[in-house]
Amino acid sequence: MRHLKATRAPSEHTLRAYQSDLRDFDKFLRRRELCPKDSETLVAYAAHLADERLAAPQTLRRRMACLRGFYRNLVQSGVIHKSPFANVEMHLPRPRSLPRALTRGEARRLTAAAARACFQTRRPLSQRAFPAAVLLFVSVGLRVSELVSLRSSDFDPETGALRVRGKGRRERCVFVVDARLQEIMAQLAARPGMTSLLAPSPKAWSTQSVRRELARFAAETGLERKVTPHMLRHTCATLLLEDGVDLRFLQRLLGHENIATTTIYAHVGDAGLRRALESAGLLSRLEADVGPRSGPARHRR
Repeated sequence: MRHLKATRAPSEHTLRAYQSDLRDFDKFLRRRELCPKDSETLVAYAAHLADERLAAPQTLRRRMACLRGFYRNLVQSGVIHKSPFANVEMHLPRPRSLPRALTRGEARRLTAAAARACFQTRRPLSQRAFPAAVLLFVSVGLRVSELVSLRSSDFDPETGALRVRGKGRRERCVFVVDARLQEIMAQLAARPGMTSLLAPSPKAWSTQSVRRELARFAAETGLERKVTPHMLRHTCATLLLEDGVDLRFLQRLLGHENIATTTIYAHVGDAGLRRALESAGLLSRLEADVGPRSGPARHRR
């Protein structure tokens, strides 16, 4: 775990999950009295998770990924000569459910409420910080851990460029293109004595506090289901894709290392599908191509 923390800089949530995964594997080995160096042990563990405990595909894939990294580290450090994963090929199930996202109408309602709170010049700047964070979630699809890590120096008020520190210490640049949001963020970045870009106060700006505040804010706007930061990330990706943004640009925006991760958003909602069909107007265009006819066609002899 220390090696993982030093080399990949994962979130605390990921660290806790991987610790739990390793403990669970250890308990399985002890109960079954299996050899941890045997490839068949990995197969038995995967079957145990899938068939006996009915683990979700996400859980199964994460636990196998954790063990791959664990054994890779053991090989690199010389504890074992060969990973048991080298002798086994696993075809793990993929998650069937699509990411949860707000509908376009729900997103419109939430952003309208955030815009009203954010752009009221009579309100103190500290009270406009969190609504600005909501607008940032929706417009550029940040992870909550990325949001709380933003510093005042990460924002360029001249260009609207925002430096984001993502998973695995990877940095990327996104852009705030709304002029009003740019102006508010420039004011927030210029606050004296504040290192965090969007924190409403000098107090600790944690992922949990953001989740709680977002759930409260969304409930006050009248949304019936609980809204989370990751839902807004999915909402941003889904709506941009529906509006024609290329999947490769979406990959850069979201900070996905592999475009295969981005393809989970390559679905179109019913509303987007209807707009696309109406815009295409296929039947009308086909009829127009044929042109008017005076009567039935005659066969030539």
